[in-house]
Amino acid sequence: MKEGKHMNNLSVSTNYLCLSTRGSNYKIPIDTILYIESNNRILTIHTLSETYQCYEKLNTLKEHLTGNNFLRCHQSYLVAINQIIGYNNQSITLRDTDTAIPVSRQYQKKTRDFLKNQPSCGTLICTCGIYEGSMIRIKAEQRVLIGRDGNVVDVVINLPLVSRIHCEITYHKKEQKYEIIDYSSNGTFIEGNTRLIPK
Repeated sequence: MKEGKHMNNLSVSTNYLCLSTRGSNYKIPIDTILYIESNNRILTIHTLSETYQCYEKLNTLKEHLTGNNFLRCHQSYLVAINQIIGYNNQSITLRDTDTAIPVSRQYQKKTRDFLKNQPSCGTLICTCGIYEGSMIRIKAEQRVLIGRDGNVVDVVINLPLVSRIHCEITYHKKEQKYEIIDYSSNGTFIEGNTRLIPK
């Protein structure tokens, strides 16, 4: 972890977060950031490969990141929108991390409405069962695997009838259509009664 010691040691350019710490300078590509959390004015910046710390207010950083696709879902968290693959009223699921980012009650409606209206993504919404209200965001042409095996799939649904790798969903933006491939033993059903032909 690379830790900054001084106030105002963080700046933002078009594509980078610039961090000065202990005589060293770091340019963090903004598109590698997963999320940023705040604790007593200490910001922890989580990227795909590193974690950095510095002293700054989250509100101040959020103002500078306007237009860079970060979402405030909690008083203490900013998340990178392009890393979000799932959402429910309590937490956000990010690609490439096991960390569940909390969604506070204050930000629930704003977060839900924002994610539902993202034009570059498809959104699947669970309408029944214990996952009712949960959302899965799918970027255009992104393959999302759903199943029970957290070491393989992108979205984990830990239920008895769900296979280790249950199905694959791809959103085709140009046609505004979803492609679903069934890999399961017990079947994947459309609208509750039409079973897909398994691959």
